[in-house]
Amino acid sequence: MDKIQNKKQVKVMLVNPPQKIYTHAWNSGLYFPVGLLYVAAVVRDMCTLKILDCMIDDFIIEKFDGYELQGTPTEKIKESINEFQPDIVGISIPFTAQSENGINVCKIVKKIFPNTIVVLGGPDPSIRYEYLLENSPADFCVVGEGEETFPEIIEKFAQGKEIKGVEGVAYKDEEKIIKVDRPFIKDLDKLPFPAYDLINVPEYLKSEFFYAGRMYEPLKMTIISSRGCPYNCVFCSIKLSMGKPFRYHSPEYTINHMQLLVDQYGIQTFHFEDDNLSLHKPRFNEILDLIIERKMNIRWSVPNGLRADTFTYDILDKMKESGCTEVRVGIESANQDVLDKVVKKDTDVKYIIKMLKYCHEIGIPSSAFWIIGFPGETIENMQETIDVALDLYEKYNVMPLFSIATPLYGTELYHESLEKGFINKDLTDEDFAEATRMEGNHLIETPDFTKEDITNLCDAYEKRFQSIRQVKKRKRKIISINKKLLRFSKHPISTLKRVAERTFF
Repeated sequence: MDKIQNKKQVKVMLVNPPQKIYTHAWNSGLYFPVGLLYVAAVVRDMCTLKILDCMIDDFIIEKFDGYELQGTPTEKIKESINEFQPDIVGISIPFTAQSENGINVCKIVKKIFPNTIVVLGGPDPSIRYEYLLENSPADFCVVGEGEETFPEIIEKFAQGKEIKGVEGVAYKDEEKIIKVDRPFIKDLDKLPFPAYDLINVPEYLKSEFFYAGRMYEPLKMTIISSRGCPYNCVFCSIKLSMGKPFRYHSPEYTINHMQLLVDQYGIQTFHFEDDNLSLHKPRFNEILDLIIERKMNIRWSVPNGLRADTFTYDILDKMKESGCTEVRVGIESANQDVLDKVVKKDTDVKYIIKMLKYCHEIGIPSSAFWIIGFPGETIENMQETIDVALDLYEKYNVMPLFSIATPLYGTELYHESLEKGFINKDLTDEDFAEATRMEGNHLIETPDFTKEDITNLCDAYEKRFQSIRQVKKRKRKIISINKKLLRFSKHPISTLKRVAERTFF
């Protein structure tokens, strides 16, 4: 490999690939490629950089039997690669169910420029690097965080040195897959803010596909202020890509990051994609204090959920004052034994429910993640979870967010299910994409329950949920009518009659 005299001569393309949305899967929608933007921020001054954002650039939707493809069409991707002629291409794969799209872009690059180095990065390559290296023409996978690894790849390339051996990189060496570990970044504050200016932020903000929670929220932006998870939930893969040590940006860094987005893009709503935003209570408290003290006048929520065992009455009061629009928690099961022995969640159901009741009392909307279908659960355990979830919805407006246990690659749930024959060993991207939904193609079957049992439980749940929902809808209508009647109480009877007719008929 020849040495390049000027690192800026190295041409690097970072790609946010299209998305394949299966008919019976969740539509993940449009989300800011924050991980890609962090990497872009640290390498922008050491190379000639271009971001190909296939979820914005020349965006179209192509419909096929059983799925639709969202993003830049193949011919446009080819044109961009041909025009830029990159030396290195980094492709982000955030989800296992979307790995095919990253592989397709990789194949396009290699067909046009066989000698271009292709690097796959993101949560999926961090866990499934062996599969991806064996089933794609990619040269390397970044395992874990990319902010230190990817610059070193560029540095080695510019110096004409071997990239194999760089910490944080996996590669294929003849018939073996070799991975060189890199320690996780301890001081996150040393990272620059994501390179928002390198993508078309206004297009994201106005897109009808933009995912950041509820669609009615104005000018919303994804933000991540911490990484890692010290817990051992059997279904979660985050510790496999971000590690178990909990690391975080300081409150000052986090607030300055938010203020930048307010000032430059008029952002009014923030969605923290942290997995443990409130875990370090002093830091979380200080973030809330700074939002309040600076009178930022923003709205915020946590779509991934919070651990309710980090809540107190005072914290919930402060969350409301600082602009929290929804408290979302991960409960998973209503049975404490299942939580302790099966899910290994290490939380107290009774305490979580107490905190959710207080949310209702002070007027913060709330929702809860529930999961059924774990090996070790019985049908009775699952029914208990459904009953408690619907009771909380009926009495305290805690919106239930149900999903089916999905054995994500590398998790304890995956290994147990595979070893005991509870799942098919040849699962596809489509299987994983469709498995989580209650009406989806369920993957796990044990001596305690069948896939049909799960389907029956889901159908019964949906009927009860819709029944409660209709009752709530009628109650809201009656409240609305009473308010209108009260408003016109000093008007003649004929006016009241017209109001009633408009409302009921």
